[in-house]
Amino acid sequence: MKRKIFLLTVGCIFTVVALACIQSYFIYNTYQLRSKEADIAISAQFLDIEMKDQLDTLNAVWMNKTRLFLDDYWNKEADKNGYVTMINGLQDSLSGAAVSYFSGEGFFDGYDLSYSNYITSITVFDVSTGASDTIYRGKLKVYSTNTENLPEMQASKSVWNDGGAEGEAFRYEIASTRYYSIADWQEKIIIKMSGLLIFSVLLLLLVVLLFYLSIKNLIAQRKIADVKTDFINNITHEFQTPLAALDIAVKTLQKKDVQLSQEHFSNTLNIIGRQNLRMQKLFSRVTEASLDPDVSISSIENLGCNDIMDIVHDFKLTHDATIECDTPDGILLKMDRFHLNTILINLLDNAVKYGASAVALSIRQQDGKTILKVKDNGPGIAEKEHPMLFEKFYRVEKGNIHTTKGLGLGLYYVRSVVKAYNGDIALKSAPCQGTEFIIEIPLV
Repeated sequence: MKRKIFLLTVGCIFTVVALACIQSYFIYNTYQLRSKEADIAISAQFLDIEMKDQLDTLNAVWMNKTRLFLDDYWNKEADKNGYVTMINGLQDSLSGAAVSYFSGEGFFDGYDLSYSNYITSITVFDVSTGASDTIYRGKLKVYSTNTENLPEMQASKSVWNDGGAEGEAFRYEIASTRYYSIADWQEKIIIKMSGLLIFSVLLLLLVVLLFYLSIKNLIAQRKIADVKTDFINNITHEFQTPLAALDIAVKTLQKKDVQLSQEHFSNTLNIIGRQNLRMQKLFSRVTEASLDPDVSISSIENLGCNDIMDIVHDFKLTHDATIECDTPDGILLKMDRFHLNTILINLLDNAVKYGASAVALSIRQQDGKTILKVKDNGPGIAEKEHPMLFEKFYRVEKGNIHTTKGLGLGLYYVRSVVKAYNGDIALKSAPCQGTEFIIEIPLV
């Protein structure tokens, strides 16, 4: 069953990861498709813009200024650096006109887009000799609506040639490149894809939830199956102690070759009576465990040291363990006899069952409380097991638990009984250091 749960868990994780990868792939492709669609739409609008008369008018301003500068340069009335200075002087006015134009027309489908025009080279040619002279080469901004210095993408290039009028001594060639940039490119596309993104996330979360519930239910079913199997396999063990004591008592009475004294005979009958009563109440408690979690206090008696010793004596009849009792005379417990028997037998049985060879039992009364301690030299219990140790049907999973008989009800009963008397139970244990249970029950 553990292997099946492990394989199912691995399969679920692999499926979720694969589904997430597939979803991510489709979302990425959708994003790329939307980006291309936006790029095509913007490029188409650029073509329309560049055909507008108003933009031609804007370009004519700097081109006419360039023509006049080249006349002065050819006549040696200006130098190359003067051209950069001239264009820089035109930038602000041309950029302002461009901003007004683009914002007024409402281009680009609501994208926050900027447009820039750069001169990349200007070359002058001598008509008579064919010699060339480069006035400028680089990236000289003419005008721009990109006020935030955003990364730019190339939109288009153009080269304008002036063949030179008849009789002119030179001609020139101007190369320019247009760029655009979008401030909220990714955000706009993601907003348009928000429905798909939300649906994909919800679908993935739904798949994860279904896998989680499936694994959780499988684990719960496994626990129920384990409890059922343990209960069926081990229920007879809970009756072994009283049955073994009854068997010894009956065989003692059946011995014809041994003459029993009246006291021995009476003690044997008392053992039979106690174990018979214990079996009846034990069977009743197992039957009622799933129906009534509360312990009913029906018959309160004054129990003393002799009653404790009787319980220990009956236990030792069927268990090979050293049990030391420190029970001072004069101590009285106001409890139901079956409840005291439940506490002691379960604690002693657990100690011996899980490997202890010696058990120390002590009882004291101080500060208005009866303090009962049961300490053994067994293998101990890991700290991580402590919080679950008193749960119904819980058994420490150490090695093969089926080799150690029990229903997982013993300590659950003990805690239930102690709580019924407004008491507390504590545990001190660590691996290889034995185990000690400390029970405190108010005297009143």
